[in-house]
Amino acid sequence: MAGWFDRLRRSTSRPAGASLAARLRDYPPYAAPHAGPPARWTIDQARANLAYLLQHRDQRLQVLGDLLAAEGIEATPALDGGDWRPLVDALHRWANARWPALHDPSIATEAAWLRSTRCDGEIVYSMLMDVALLLGELIVRRHPGYRWDLDLDETNGRDGMRSHLRPVLQLPAHGAMPSAVVLDLEDIVVSRYLHPEYKSNKLLNEWARVVEDAVSGGYEAAWTAPAGGS
Repeated sequence: MAGWFDRLRRSTSRPAGASLAARLRDYPPYAAPHAGPPARWTIDQARANLAYLLQHRDQRLQVLGDLLAAEGIEATPALDGGDWRPLVDALHRWANARWPALHDPSIATEAAWLRSTRCDGEIVYSMLMDVALLLGELIVRRHPGYRWDLDLDETNGRDGMRSHLRPVLQLPAHGAMPSAVVLDLEDIVVSRYLHPEYKSNKLLNEWARVVEDAVSGGYEAAWTAPAGGS
């Protein structure tokens, strides 16, 4: 444990002008017990990865929060119940400004991400997972129906969906809803890293739309709105 805290102190003590790549050299890895690809996991291995997320999410939010603070972004007010929009807008601007320099074609592929250990030369995937966790917690803390869970839908597995057997944010089906709402936030965040050339990523804040639709109840509104409502 001492080594982890030492690395964290070195990370947050880097000068304000340090590159994001330099800060990530000391970034504590998101050390889920089983690397992918997910198609090779047993259900027990997938559940162990979910357990890691649930057991370490506060620690991971602190790790990312310290990195963001060094980058000039304060996450705590939004996590503590304040307006989430300024934080997500700041994350969007930060990704536009700082992530392109992290893009490494040798690891910036879907296959490399899905089999990544998220450490050493692939430490960027730890940061990306933590950003996904942060976005998810902004939702969970405002819409308690959502929870971190595994995508165990067998149809998704047969169809080769990337979410299958991975931790995702879910709103379980209830009432007239035919199926759960599944938000693969890690996929959404990683896609931003994999494709810095997409102009839509720079112009549109997809993260803000996802959080807004989840927090407002937009994803389930078609089934939960009162009969005759707008």
